[in-house]
Amino acid sequence: MHSYSYHHFLNSSSRLLCFFLISFTCLANAEATKGKTAQISNKWSSDWQEERSEDGVQAECRTHVTNINQCRYTTESDISSESLSAVIMDVSRFKEWAVSVIVSDQIVYDESDKDTYVYTVYQFSGAYNRDALTRYRKTDFPDLNRTKIDFITVDKPVEKKDLRLVRFPLMAGHWQFTKKPNGKTEIELLTFSLPGGMVQSVLYSLFNIGSLDAAFETMKAIQKQASLPEYMSLAPE
Repeated sequence: MHSYSYHHFLNSSSRLLCFFLISFTCLANAEATKGKTAQISNKWSSDWQEERSEDGVQAECRTHVTNINQCRYTTESDISSESLSAVIMDVSRFKEWAVSVIVSDQIVYDESDKDTYVYTVYQFSGAYNRDALTRYRKTDFPDLNRTKIDFITVDKPVEKKDLRLVRFPLMAGHWQFTKKPNGKTEIELLTFSLPGGMVQSVLYSLFNIGSLDAAFETMKAIQKQASLPEYMSLAPE
């Protein structure tokens, strides 16, 4: 009698364990499928629309499903694309002019790597105490009279300046400089950042405003920085 109960208990337990394993596997597969579907679904909850125009800088934005805005800023400048692109690739000097950047250290992982990496610490309304490791990649398009510099955060080892800093989950976009027939240079900045944490889930409105304000100031600041002699000397004769 005891033997029967013991074996019955084992069989029941085995069936119960199998049930949980099957349920867990199905749930995991469902979540994986859901994740893949989310990756290929439309990530934007609005179309591009004009956001602001100020001091010759125009901004248009669209809203991501996270409620964070992606924005494109454009303006024209008398400064050459060579001078402007040199400012961007001189990443260790971002802290001199890029609004909200308080630390900018170039990181070299491989001397043969043509990409440029910079560790930055940010401080602006809506995203205090944030840091990021970002890769910059420059591409010239001679047939379009254009230079494009793509940037995106990457996951590589880098020492934090402060353990309290929160890493940006994502920062991505580009700087683009196009020589126009009128002799001016069109400057375009496309940027999208996910700040993570409470900022992203609750304070996204404040983050969007802070990002917009900082980008407008940065569009003006890059031209001022590019006017320095060491950058102006790179302009073609």
